[in-house]
Amino acid sequence: MKDTEIIDGVLKEFAGLAKHPRPSHHEKEVSDYIVRRLRDLGIEAIVQDEVYNVIADVPASKGCEQIPLTIIQGHMDMVCVAKPEVDYDPLHSEIKLIREGNILRADGTSLGADDGIAVAIALFLIQQPLAHGPLRLIFTVDEETGMTGATHLDAKYVQDAKYIINCDSEYIDVLCVASAGSVHTHFHRTVSWQKPAKNAALKLMTRDFVGGHSGETINAGKSNAIQALARLLLRLTHAGIDYTLASVDGGVAANAIPSAAAAVVLLDRNDIPSVQQGLKEAEQEFALVYGEAEKTAAFAAEETALPARAFSSADTRAVVQLLSILHCGVFAMNQVLPKLPDLSANIGTVRTEDNQIVFQYFPRSSSDARLRELMLTLPVFAELTGFTVDIASPEPAWTKNPHSTLVPVISEVYRKEAGKEPRVEAMHGGLETGYFYAMNSHLDIVSVGPTTHAIHSADESLELDTVALLVRIIAGTLAKLK
Repeated sequence: MKDTEIIDGVLKEFAGLAKHPRPSHHEKEVSDYIVRRLRDLGIEAIVQDEVYNVIADVPASKGCEQIPLTIIQGHMDMVCVAKPEVDYDPLHSEIKLIREGNILRADGTSLGADDGIAVAIALFLIQQPLAHGPLRLIFTVDEETGMTGATHLDAKYVQDAKYIINCDSEYIDVLCVASAGSVHTHFHRTVSWQKPAKNAALKLMTRDFVGGHSGETINAGKSNAIQALARLLLRLTHAGIDYTLASVDGGVAANAIPSAAAAVVLLDRNDIPSVQQGLKEAEQEFALVYGEAEKTAAFAAEETALPARAFSSADTRAVVQLLSILHCGVFAMNQVLPKLPDLSANIGTVRTEDNQIVFQYFPRSSSDARLRELMLTLPVFAELTGFTVDIASPEPAWTKNPHSTLVPVISEVYRKEAGKEPRVEAMHGGLETGYFYAMNSHLDIVSVGPTTHAIHSADESLELDTVALLVRIIAGTLAKLK
């Protein structure tokens, strides 16, 4: 089959998905559509579970019945964002597709190729006269915000399988063979509000930091704008400046390295020149440590209106101390895959709410045991600083299989189809594969996907020639597994 025919066939399926809004936690409509589409294609063994995951069994082609069961997996939900001028309702609006040569994008919104393209490819593949063993298609919900689909999937759907091909990677030339586990944690402290006892207020800001994904770019030598702000406040404390906080806020998500943060501090007006001097010194020290990675980062202070209330001195001290001592960045690198962080953490957000200060701390590790070890220390930090910490159930890691059959097979097919070697890598981000691996540690798993750009944004795009290449890779792999 020609690449143009593959692309047209996959795009037909993708266009069907685009007509059904599918933000996380609102997948029933698209799940129902997928079930109907599978039935239209003659698939009879279909399960739609209580959270709207779809599981469908496809019989083996003739002569391939003895091949072990292979799962093709992706998620149906998407991150729904739009440009400011676009009229878009993620619960009701269709995704309007625009094809420009080899690029597919949406008209002012996110495209949903993450991970609707996996569903479309799977639906296309089962219509082709391919040689394959028994297949199971698993399309999950809510991968983007909580992995609800993976956590609620009945383990029986992966316990009888040998192979999983997950189609949720972003670059066609990368075969992902492991992913990190993680744990969401929230530190919070009730604020004892006081009447202001100072005659001036400054807004201190750390801004224009690089930011980025807290898994994929955590080892790029970046700083964290929230922690940089805390270190600036700590510097003022050591300089003997008497101040109290009125607020501290920053960051956008637990899994994003914050690019900006701000704090309002109350102080004596006579101390403002000392603060300005401390800020200059902080900038100079910061440049010595992070100058190569953080070329645009800036520290600023501006006078602001005196707020109606302020933290107590004890609250101020506790916030600055905890934000300063929690490690941000890489703790240790993997000993087998030297470019892969083995343990990292990120302060993702800090918020001053009505009666409390709350921030998110998000550790990741390629080792579940190492993650558990770090989790043991978090209540200690909370106790020492008068905070409370809520620790969620950890999301499991997917560990590289040194005896994989699937990796060499896919690599061989990739070389044949692409004319070059793939990159075999582990990622420090999380994938649903971690949950599948926890359900069945004997699974042989690879994650691979077409090349996408700017996912989770209104500029998301998809390289269509890599869609055709991925279809050929999966088809060739299924044939070779016998």
